Amino acid sequence: MSEKLNTVLAYLKEFPDYYQYVTKKAYTVNEKIILEEEKAKHIFFVVEGHAAVELEDKIRKTNYISIFIHPYNILGIDSFSTFPRKEHSITVMSDYLTLYKIDAEFLLNTLAMKPDVHDFLLTSIADIFARHYTLLGMIAKTPKERLCLAFQTLATEMGIASKNEILLPSFITQSVLARYCRTTQPNVSNLLTELVEEGLLIHKKSPYYINKSFLAI
Repeated sequence: MSEKLNTVLAYLKEFPDYYQYVTKKAYTVNEKIILEEEKAKHIFFVVEGHAAVELEDKIRKTNYISIFIHPYNILGIDSFSTFPRKEHSITVMSDYLTLYKIDAEFLLNTLAMKPDVHDFLLTSIADIFARHYTLLGMIAKTPKERLCLAFQTLATEMGIASKNEILLPSFITQSVLARYCRTTQPNVSNLLTELVEEGLLIHKKSPYYINKSFLAI
């Protein structure tokens, strides 16, 4: 995916007005990115770091994590969004995040002259939809099943594998898991104890080490 993104950027740089329409931006942890007025007119390519789309639950007065954003994900066109009418924000989760902000009309017009790079956009969009469907399937499960599926998903998307374990980033905490799994932090704490006893986790504190033999990846 990184090679495809570099191909797209290299192609865009062939146009003299590249720097008028393309900006590289850097953020730090907890910053809110991609404001609503930007989102309608731009496409964003994340190249480094992780963020999360958070949905506001006004009844429970909390935010739930809808989806995590990873390097080489595409964001920013309203028609790609599953939540056009809901209050949501995008928050940087990792220490740093870097993305390219590209004028949507400029990008689509220039890529129309080079159809062989369109598959990068389609693959990125399909990936986002697939992860939204995973989330919808997770909501229908019990809290423990949600947590196990969350670890499965996060291990696949952002885990660092060693011989027997997969390490998750340190920003995946009990609070983050509770917001992602649509449950409470005390409930997550109790369930983590069970998962340690069952052998899925090495310990219940972040950063989490997941036993590879318990994952179907």
